[in-house]
Amino acid sequence: MAKINAGKKLKRIPPATLKAVFSRLEGLYPSHPLDVKQEEPFRVLVATILSSRTKDPTTNAAMSRLWKRAKTPSGILKIDVGELAELIKPVGFYQTKAKQLHKMSRMLIDDFSADVPRTRDELMSLPGVGRKVANLVLNICFDIPAICVDTHVHRICNRFGWLETKEPEETEKVLTQILPEKYWTPINRVLVNHGQQVCHPTSPKCTECTISKFCNRSGVVKSR
Repeated sequence: MAKINAGKKLKRIPPATLKAVFSRLEGLYPSHPLDVKQEEPFRVLVATILSSRTKDPTTNAAMSRLWKRAKTPSGILKIDVGELAELIKPVGFYQTKAKQLHKMSRMLIDDFSADVPRTRDELMSLPGVGRKVANLVLNICFDIPAICVDTHVHRICNRFGWLETKEPEETEKVLTQILPEKYWTPINRVLVNHGQQVCHPTSPKCTECTISKFCNRSGVVKSR
């Protein structure tokens, strides 16, 4: 994890602001943009790996094709790596991810009795699984509080003015200190949705934003 500058004072977000922001966004975005369900940990794990550097509709389409062929680690291993790459194409780095899925499936079978592990360290021991993937699996599948910070969460939290960070890992570290634990699980779901639909990287739709009055618009040069 990134270290926070000891001289940098963390900002306090008023509880009323947090309640208003999350209640409004959770009402708008009850489902994660990835097609995943709590009761399917292996699907969540695979989909989250595929989603890196890939738009969610592309990931969901790839998962639909893959899931028709294999829904378990042993099923993945029955598919040749080359064919697996074609199934998940055009997700980002699909050839590398096909190899990772094979290695990960073998490791799940050999080391975890084909089950998805329930700790961050065990998850991060798997090929293709970084902190972001591990945290999302923990909070979606096992109700373990963890903050999954992707580019949307990192960008929007800085845009809100909640923090001033340069990297997602630093954002996660700060959020664990300033955000009550009850918001750790939903933050990825609501801010990824909001980032895709409203709070775009460039020219966000501020006039359509239901939480615009709580946003500092830090770094926003152009908006709609």
